[in-house]
Amino acid sequence: MSEINFHKFYDTKIVVKMEKQNADSKQKVSETGAKKHEEMPFNILGPREFLMNFDKQVDALDTASKESNDYDMLCTFVYQVDNGYRKFVVVHPEIYWRYYEHLPPERRCSYEVIPENHPCRLYLDLEYSIELNLGHNGPSMTNTLIDIFCMYLLKHWHVICNRYNVVNLDSSTSEKFSRHIIFNIQDVAFKDNYHAGRLVKSVCADILNYVTSKEKQHDILSCFEKTQLEQLFVETKKGKRLFIDTAVYSKNRHFRIYKSTKWGKQSNLEISDDSKYIPSSVYNDKELSIFLDSLISYFITKKNLILLEYFENCTINTNCFKDTVQRYNYQESDSPCSKYPMLDKYISNLISPGKIRTCKHFETAKILVYETVGYRYCENIGRCHKSNNVFWIVNLKNKIIYQKCHDQDCFGFKSKSKQLPEEIYFQIDEEGDVLLNSAMARDIV
Repeated sequence: MSEINFHKFYDTKIVVKMEKQNADSKQKVSETGAKKHEEMPFNILGPREFLMNFDKQVDALDTASKESNDYDMLCTFVYQVDNGYRKFVVVHPEIYWRYYEHLPPERRCSYEVIPENHPCRLYLDLEYSIELNLGHNGPSMTNTLIDIFCMYLLKHWHVICNRYNVVNLDSSTSEKFSRHIIFNIQDVAFKDNYHAGRLVKSVCADILNYVTSKEKQHDILSCFEKTQLEQLFVETKKGKRLFIDTAVYSKNRHFRIYKSTKWGKQSNLEISDDSKYIPSSVYNDKELSIFLDSLISYFITKKNLILLEYFENCTINTNCFKDTVQRYNYQESDSPCSKYPMLDKYISNLISPGKIRTCKHFETAKILVYETVGYRYCENIGRCHKSNNVFWIVNLKNKIIYQKCHDQDCFGFKSKSKQLPEEIYFQIDEEGDVLLNSAMARDIV
């Protein structure tokens, strides 16, 4: 572990200029009689002048975690040197930008490390071969996806988001359409990139099921023309699929940063021509603002973050970063049965000889989640899993039921929806209950 040698890594003239600026900045701080930098909020003295270079990622991430605080967060970046060899640097992103922005475009080969179990923004990696998809309109497809995810955020967590909150970066070439999409919503983040990935995979599964099925109604997707949704599927060498890369939500993911290109290529990420994003007004430097706003795991302050959670069984939750539970309109009740006895009996018969372990009721979403025990038949594989149980979801609004699975290989799978029996319709239809009570009252009179 040693300090990074920027004289070797970057152009010497640039480093000398940056060091002079840093010295001038420190002199001004000294003249004001300021005490230790670490004791003052970043917005008074600026970011801490901390730079450490590492050969091993684990050491870099450990140092970044130990050296960060609520007001002065350090990030781990990856930069590529000779032959594409990757090295790691722990630094405040503002400090990194001072050096990085002066590099020639072909030498900007840098990535942000998205730490495991760390708050992160929702992000998407979109790409497809232009040669195989000549009739596709990439910018239009991207905007459709942005609108879809904004609606899911509103539905699940009541988070308001639109294209003006979305950093839309483009690195397309004549061969490949490529976009990085970052949802920058003030004081809102996902608990980590696993939770963000589950949402993305679930939305992908919803789009696939809606486009390939005969279902005409969906809370969100019905707002779009089916031709719009069909356009989101592209041809690849392995067949047709959505143009979202769902493999980028892995442990300590390396994600290319603003202005960066892949090693040996000239396809730097730039703000797209159709981007509606409005950069933060905290900084006078627009380019710095875009760079900081586009980072997945950097937050000016974390203590007030609202963390969105999306669990494997498709249940959702909202927490504060400081572990104070904030259940935004989602009053979840958890018991072995629901308030609909006929529905509970129907589910019990459906999974017999298995049992209902618990029933979770999400009042606002009008959703019931039945967790089972002793019932492992999965419609995705057409047989029972060896160890994982399945669960059933009831949409009280649409009166439908479908099966999902806890097995990782079946993540995102949703069985074909089934209509509940008519006798159950009436029991769970609140308006029907009111009409019934009124009719009974008239008969009695």
